[in-house]
Amino acid sequence: MGIFVAAVIVLIVLIYFMIVMLRSVVSEAGHQVNSYFLKNLESYDAQFKEKFKQMNELKEEQETLNREVKSMKSELVSYKTSPFYAPRPLARDVYIPTARYIDNDFFEEYKIAKDKLLSINKQQVINNVMGKVEYVGDMDRYQTACGIIEKLNFEAVYDLCSIEKEDQLSVLKECLDNQEAALLLEYVGNMQEMEEFDILAFLDYIKKVKNDNDPFVYVSVGENENDYSDEERKIICSMDDNICEGIKIIYQNKIYDYSIYKTRRKVGS
Repeated sequence: MGIFVAAVIVLIVLIYFMIVMLRSVVSEAGHQVNSYFLKNLESYDAQFKEKFKQMNELKEEQETLNREVKSMKSELVSYKTSPFYAPRPLARDVYIPTARYIDNDFFEEYKIAKDKLLSINKQQVINNVMGKVEYVGDMDRYQTACGIIEKLNFEAVYDLCSIEKEDQLSVLKECLDNQEAALLLEYVGNMQEMEEFDILAFLDYIKKVKNDNDPFVYVSVGENENDYSDEERKIICSMDDNICEGIKIIYQNKIYDYSIYKTRRKVGS
């Protein structure tokens, strides 16, 4: 009987220790599972944030592309209205305008313009300009300016530039007559208080006086045209190889252009 009781006690003790050990194992396993889950959850959270960031970037790029496509389509509409552009299709219905190197309407339009210009009476055009535009310059100032420009040739200007600026004015006064000296004094009177006299600036001023009071009519025509020069009426005609058809008149610092050019360029170039 005592042996049986001892065996039961030993069995109970063993069962107790087994339960304690099992609880310890279960607790440790649970702790490791929770640690592994939290670790992976943090990793998944970082990956999710990175994917969300990439998705926003892709969304912004898509919106940018949509705006560019919309802008290009609006430009395409404006290009379609021009006879000098033709659309070239690319992927996704995006078009890039390309120049038409041959405009089929050009020759027809040029013929119409040429026929109208050929019907112009160039002498009558010159007469109309001179009749409607009155000379408002001062012939005395023009002639005085021409006299100064004639005296201030390249060599004279070079010599004056080689001396001190304060001496240029005194040397120049000795070379000019009374009317020319009056223009010089007019220029000096308009100078700023601290401004020094400069022969090149004075020469530019005199050229402007000459142009503002120029009484001549300058006529430009194309090749194989009549010479409309008239010394008595102060008409100077010259041939401009850049003019295809028509006539161009410069009078009183204004241009009256009834011509077609081969290439556009600045006046006086």
